[in-house]
Amino acid sequence: MNVFRNLLGYLMAAALFAVAGAHWLSAWQGWADRFGEPAALLALVLSLGGGFNAFGIVGAYFYAADYLHWEALTAAGYGTIGLLFATKGTIAALWRILTAPDPKI
Repeated sequence: MNVFRNLLGYLMAAALFAVAGAHWLSAWQGWADRFGEPAALLALVLSLGGGFNAFGIVGAYFYAADYLHWEALTAAGYGTIGLLFATKGTIAALWRILTAPDPKI
């Protein structure tokens, strides 16, 4: 029964990670359009190995600027969505916040 109590948190976490997936797909498209797929793959591997999501932040900016033809400030705003998923620690903290059990009083 405890699962149903935290169902809303789990649904919100799933929606947040769906946003992360869409953001990473747009980041891949941005890197691939600007520099080609080998450079996109290299940026992805370096970002995963480095532990900071520069791939998502910069790639989403490239996507918004080049593919969607948004202005620089708007494209930068779209890129900052990646800050939610910047490190493994922020992802773990978001997961704990959304799926935490009820406090014992």
